[in-house]
Amino acid sequence: MTSRGTLSAASRLVKPSRLIATLLVLNLGLFLGILFYFLRTQMGEPVISAPPEEPAPSLRAGRTASTAAGHETVIVVTNTLEWSQLESEDYKEYIARLRAIGCPEETIRELIIADLDKVMAPEIQALHGRRPELKYWHSEEEEMANDVNRHELVKKEREIEKRKRDIIRELVSADLARERMKQTGQEDYRERRLAFLPEERRTQVRELMERFDESEQAIREKELDDVEPLSMADRAQLRVLREQRESELGSLLTPQEREQLDLWMSPTANSIRYALYGMKATEQEFVTIYRARKPFDDRWARHDVDLLDETTQHQMELERAQAEETIRQHLGDSRYAEFKRGEDEDYHRLNALATRFKLPKEKTVEAYGYKKVVQDYRAQVRTDGNLTPAQKTDALKAIGDETEKALRGLLGDKAYRYYVRTGQGAWARE
Repeated sequence: MTSRGTLSAASRLVKPSRLIATLLVLNLGLFLGILFYFLRTQMGEPVISAPPEEPAPSLRAGRTASTAAGHETVIVVTNTLEWSQLESEDYKEYIARLRAIGCPEETIRELIIADLDKVMAPEIQALHGRRPELKYWHSEEEEMANDVNRHELVKKEREIEKRKRDIIRELVSADLARERMKQTGQEDYRERRLAFLPEERRTQVRELMERFDESEQAIREKELDDVEPLSMADRAQLRVLREQRESELGSLLTPQEREQLDLWMSPTANSIRYALYGMKATEQEFVTIYRARKPFDDRWARHDVDLLDETTQHQMELERAQAEETIRQHLGDSRYAEFKRGEDEDYHRLNALATRFKLPKEKTVEAYGYKKVVQDYRAQVRTDGNLTPAQKTDALKAIGDETEKALRGLLGDKAYRYYVRTGQGAWARE
């Protein structure tokens, strides 16, 4: 196989483009400049180039010559390095030659990744089915929207990206996703959270997680394809996948590393961090909540709550309440209230609103404080047996009007209208 558009293995890839060649020559020039400076400083005398008419000996060859003052001066002569000496139809050979001249590994990775993207670009372009030549009367946008299965397109793009990753791993022992994020400055979610592991094991854990993510995603895609809930068999398969994932992680990591991984990336830890937003929690507070929540999550995460019988659901809620009481006792009432506030999506939305409209964060806390007060008043009205239905309606309307007035004054008219119009402030206008 020789076509650049039909790659199947790293050893069959062909040489890089002229643009890549130019980049390499620039790097090579820097390398030779450093070599020139090194020789100059080590010899202690000026370095003189060989006369143009003399044939150039080998790279390390040298000779002496007399100057007008009668002193002997060392003349260092180097060969002219031609691009053809580095070019190769075999990427592995090409990389070996780059390493032989001292090209940095990071530069080699960048060159190979950039060229591989260019080589495989036509394959990605072909997936979209765009017209080879676009005319102004062509309704290509509608064709792309209606005639292309976006779900299938994304799936095939992922497959191409996976092949790229396999090739890059074989060629330069690097993870393509990690290298891309490093080059573009994007946040590498997993890399930052796996930093406590040695690099080799970090890569192993990352690949293991991605493998199980792909398997789980393949099952969940059935919901998108069939527009129906997952079957009992699908749910059982998801549970098996999670158990296999936990087992393999346990075999790969030490107990201490496994605990650290859970603190960084477990669903329990993620949900706690979400709730700690705006609380400025300490490490001890996080650990206290985590130790109370983790046993409960581990026990009940294996169950489909909607399939539990009434007795089992009651037992689950009892254990949940016990875990929450443990957290409240350790945090105290005030800090526990802040923690529960952070679990409420409305609190996060109000903070986002404050950021959008450049409001002081203190107003977020004050605005959220209205929510519980308003909900308590409404509950009292609805359960008051002394009020007629008409009186309850009037009372609830009055509460809504007062809430709107208070929030408008606190947030400003523009921010309040945005808050309600986007459906975020539903609690204020129930």
